Amino acid sequence: MSLENLSDLLPKAVCGHLVRGLVHNMSGPLQILSMQLELLRMGQAKLAGLATPEQQEILSQQEQKLSQMEAQLIRLKDILDAITQATHDAPAPLDLNAILKKLLVLWEGDLQFKHQVTKEFETTSEPLSVVVPPAILWQGFCALFWALVPEAVEGGVLFRVRTYREEGHPGVEITLEGAEPLLEKSEFLALAEKILSPHARFEVFPGRVKVVFHSS
Repeated sequence: MSLENLSDLLPKAVCGHLVRGLVHNMSGPLQILSMQLELLRMGQAKLAGLATPEQQEILSQQEQKLSQMEAQLIRLKDILDAITQATHDAPAPLDLNAILKKLLVLWEGDLQFKHQVTKEFETTSEPLSVVVPPAILWQGFCALFWALVPEAVEGGVLFRVRTYREEGHPGVEITLEGAEPLLEKSEFLALAEKILSPHARFEVFPGRVKVVFHSS
């Protein structure tokens, strides 16, 4: 690798190295904001019992704004949780539905994927437990998404994620509807399969990938 390429990679490598600490440093302020939001809500509730009808309307509008703020705080927390889980190494039972939900939130950091690709996420009604080191699961799915997201952005297709149970084994199916990319030729797809192969098997079709986990 040339010195020029190393120079280009250095800022990204530094960000990757520091991200766990950055997440930790952001969690404190988010927790304080959440507490302050709850205190505001408690104050609103006290005022509501004393307010005139006109004031009640104002309080109702303020409550709507507080709910919007709360939703954004929850979204930020989900993003930080996703990053944190991606750095854990010890094997643990994980809910595949929750992991994929957070992974989709994390990948919306790709602004083209966030704004240009229509996404659907269909999960089983019950949790899907898999026993995989979290970092391995995240690395595998990040490679898989890296294989699929650019094609979804370029093709403007529907990006559909579906979890299911097959003969007692949890699985996930990702489909690019409206395209037939040659996924078997993707280096990132091969990397995803290599990372996850001790824990799952891959089935690749035109425009569709299934990952079925051995654990049940």
